[in-house]
Formats: sequence, structure tokens, C-alpha cells
Amino acid sequence: MARKALMPIPLLFGLLSWPLARAQQTQESPTFSVSVNLVKVPVSVFDEKGAPMLQLHAGDFRVYEDGIVQEVRSLGIDQNRVSVALVLDTSATVEKEFNRIRQAARDFVRALSPRDQVAVVAFSDEATRVLDWTDNRKAFQKALRDIEPGVRTALYDAMFMASNDLLRGVEGRKAIILLTDMLNNQSRVGFPQASVSIVQSQASLYVVSKTVIVRRQAMNQRRVVWLHGIYRRLFGDGDYVEEFFRKREGEMTDLAERTGGRCLFPEDYDRIGDAYDEIARELRNQYYLTYVSNQRMTPDSYHRITLEYTRPSGKLIHRQGYYFQPKPLSRPRY
Repeated sequence: MARKALMPIPLLFGLLSWPLARAQQTQESPTFSVSVNLVKVPVSVFDEKGAPMLQLHAGDFRVYEDGIVQEVRSLGIDQNRVSVALVLDTSATVEKEFNRIRQAARDFVRALSPRDQVAVVAFSDEATRVLDWTDNRKAFQKALRDIEPGVRTALYDAMFMASNDLLRGVEGRKAIILLTDMLNNQSRVGFPQASVSIVQSQASLYVVSKTVIVRRQAMNQRRVVWLHGIYRRLFGDGDYVEEFFRKREGEMTDLAERTGGRCLFPEDYDRIGDAYDEIARELRNQYYLTYVSNQRMTPDSYHRITLEYTRPSGKLIHRQGYYFQPKPLSRPRY
């Protein structure tokens, strides 16, 4: 007998406890590095209709680090191998649709270059490393077949596992592709620590968000309607479910764009494959801008990158900063 989804419980509890914890940092006497620090910045420019602009030139960009102008050394499409951590929500909210999610993931990996390597993290009751790095597509197919949906949602643990455990020490181009409805009710780490871990990894985060689908389903759930009524009586009129999702979408969009990635919002499960296909095309045609930082460096220091595009455009997305020699974060017991 199939289990019923328990999505409304984490949804409304999430409204009560948006985590605000921040990772603690220890203070040490600064030491300075004079080594050459070549910085590589993924950059995407979109026109006013949202289509990617494909003919970019280094002379059309200005780059600043910590407010200080830097000299652009190069701009081009990187054809080297990319390491992709595929992070899949396998909680109860996707149980009925998981076969379609599996197929979308298969199609996404087929669209990558044969030399690209893939790892898989699945999360429901806990975050699980389903597949370590491989370019063996048969091993990937088997790993997908072996995944079983759970009930609860360890979203932030999965983000931390992908960035801190899988990607730490991986060189070259890196990306995290996260399928999620933004709900979390089972993680040992909070969103702030998961976010720092992703930024430290220097991977581009792409989020395929199911929130458009889930928020429609949520208001048809009797428990959600009942609890929503309680919130209105306690706190006044307001759409608390919509407020919850707007906050989660804003946090995740901001994080993705800080890394040079972005959030996509398919309107139904049939369009998740289209979102994956769009990401695969972007990874194949990703521009990278490089410069040598003229800043003094201290271990575990964060350096903000500001990029300007001097020609008419609709939107510019780029990695907005990096940690120099970051200290390892405390690893939770998943």
C-alpha cells in the first residue's frame, strides 16, 4: 500500500522556524599570501527576452574585486570536463512522479559531454551519497534505478554533502544541480551553513524548483487549509503559504546567482526535463572570465567580485565572490 505524502506538516512547521543560525568562525592572527591568485568567474548574459547572449567579448566587461578594479586576462567558453553533482529530492512529495524525475535525470546526463563526470546525492529521510564520481553512464543508470523515495526531507544536509563532501578537492569546472521544492524538516545543518559550504566549493548551483507545482497542491490539502486558518486567526489576514514559498525561493535564487548559476521554475513535472536540458546547454556553452587578483590574501578570507557588462542586455549572472583557502566546515553526522 503506497504511503501518503506528509508534505503539509513540514510546510507549516517551516513557517514557524525559518532558520537564522550562522556558521561560527574562529579569530586568528592574519597571515598574508603573495602567491599569484588566478580567479575564474563563470558568467552568463541574457537579453531582454531572457535568451542567452552567445557572442561575448572580454573588452565589454569591467571586473572589480573588493571594489578594486582588476585587469581582465581572458574570456571564453571552457570546453574542459565538468564535474556535476546531481542532487535529487526523493521525499514523499515526489513519490508518484519519481519515474518521470528519473527519466529527466537520465536525459540530462545524456546531454552532457561523454567526458563529464557525475555523482548523485538523494535526500528524503536522510541525505545519501548514491553514486561517487564516474563517467560510466551504465553505473549512473543503475544508481537511479536503486533509489527509493522516503517520507521526510533532509534538503540542507544534501546541499552540504554535495558541496563539502563530494566537491571538496575536485579541481576544474564544477556544478551542483539541485531538484527541490524548498521544503526541509530533517537536516542537521541549517541553510546558512549549507550556503557557505556551496560558496566555498566554487561550484555553480543550478536549482530546478518544484515550488510552482507544490504550492498549488498545498492549498488543496485539508491540513494545510486548517492550519492556514489558525495562522490567520493568530496573526491576521495574509497568505502564509505564499509568504513561505516566496521566502524560500528568494533565498535559493540569491544563493544560486551568487555562484554563477540560477533557479528555474518548471510549471509541472513534464517540464522538469526541459529545465534540465536548458542547464545542460548552458554548461556546454558557459563563458568564463579570468583575472589575476591584485588583493592581499588571508586564509579563509572572502572576496567580493563585481562585474559590469557595458553593452545593452537584460540580465548579467556571475560568481559574486570566493573564499581564499577556506577553512573546512564542521561535518555533521548525517
